[in-house]
Amino acid sequence: MANDCPITFLAGDMFSGPLPRGRDCISLVRVLHDHDDGPVQNLLNRVHAALDPGGSIIIAEPMAETPGAEAIGGSYFGFYLWTMGSGRARTVAELSGMLRQAGFTDAREIKTGVPSLVRVITAQKKSVNFV
Repeated sequence: MANDCPITFLAGDMFSGPLPRGRDCISLVRVLHDHDDGPVQNLLNRVHAALDPGGSIIIAEPMAETPGAEAIGGSYFGFYLWTMGSGRARTVAELSGMLRQAGFTDAREIKTGVPSLVRVITAQKKSVNFV
């Protein structure tokens, strides 16, 4: 039976190994909050470089200042990240700023069913416009 699924899963070191090229979408699921700002910005820069023009990034993870879940988010994820020894929960505004710094545009939050566990942000790599 032919593989009709256009999704590819790759294993490797996303911080230093090669990222797949020629993709129209790359997702980072529960990745960024485990790492400090420097490695996160580096990864977002690398994802931007790897995507085709017009490509998208999808970020899904717990985020700081989630309305209605500030206390549980701060205590649970604060303790979790403290035990991990790195990372922090970031706000949608902070992640959107990091995406802009990497070259992405149109960052926006997509509503989820349980935002206290995961929120989603998408952004795009600008398309090439020929005049």
